[in-house]
Amino acid sequence: MEYWEVTKARAQQTLPVWNLHFSALTIGTTTSGDLEARIEEFEPLAQARVEAQDTADASYREVQSSLALMKLLSTKVAAIIEGQLSENTGLMKDLGDVFKIQMRSESTILQRSRLLYPVWLRANALLAAMTPSVPPITRAVAGVSQTVVMFKALLDGYTDLVKAMRDDELALEAAKAELKTLDKSVDQLNKRWYQVAKAQVDPGSDAYEALSTITTEPSTPVPEVIEIDTVLQGGEEGLQVEVTYVPGGGDHATTKLLRWQVVGVDDGFTNSEPLNNAGNAIGPFTVGQVIKVMTEVSNSAGTRTSAVRTITVEEPID
Repeated sequence: MEYWEVTKARAQQTLPVWNLHFSALTIGTTTSGDLEARIEEFEPLAQARVEAQDTADASYREVQSSLALMKLLSTKVAAIIEGQLSENTGLMKDLGDVFKIQMRSESTILQRSRLLYPVWLRANALLAAMTPSVPPITRAVAGVSQTVVMFKALLDGYTDLVKAMRDDELALEAAKAELKTLDKSVDQLNKRWYQVAKAQVDPGSDAYEALSTITTEPSTPVPEVIEIDTVLQGGEEGLQVEVTYVPGGGDHATTKLLRWQVVGVDDGFTNSEPLNNAGNAIGPFTVGQVIKVMTEVSNSAGTRTSAVRTITVEEPID
């Protein structure tokens, strides 16, 4: 169960006891009706967070895919140009500047791509001027023939992709905050109500026995959830799902697992492997499969899970 599901479950246990045995009791001005209304808020807010997470993940992957495509083309097209036009001294000098850029980061991928673009244009012009003319340079990636025009569109559109990703990240943080705020308020209400209610009744009474049906926190700390950071496609043949984690988490856990489900194939999260803090790579899968992943931590006090993350396997960029 996720953190909010634990709080909601306790609230659902509390509500009938409050209505049946303590109907006149209020915590400050808060009534059992207020608790019921807050319980109803959990699912819509949880769904909003799921939708915001899926949108943010898609934006992040789009940025990463764009970078990966630019990196691939900046490597392969440069090699094609060198092979086709090595006798052109001027072009080779400019191409040498392209080769000097080692693509180890976002900035260096963009830098090399910007240098390659005019060289690619000139190479196409030189090929077209030959007798007979030679077609412009293209490179097939995932079944799509990439042209210099498409490469320029990648460069021009990258800033917009990053902006959209940042906007989606902000929307996700807002959705997470709303759910956490609700969870905190209901958790506090549950505990305050329980404290007051228990102080009002004597052992052996029906009301006292009813309170025993409400789950309270165990003396052993429950394990701290390990949150998923990124879910990307890569690894073996480009068809694995690579999962990284937010630093921290896992305190008090005796078991840490990564669980996953292939939608339409598995009946629930039936697949698992030990969670590696440095990251896990699962699969390979096939193009078109939808994979859902979550972390699970447990100890004698209980089990907690992270929010579910989803990825659709696409044609690898290679």
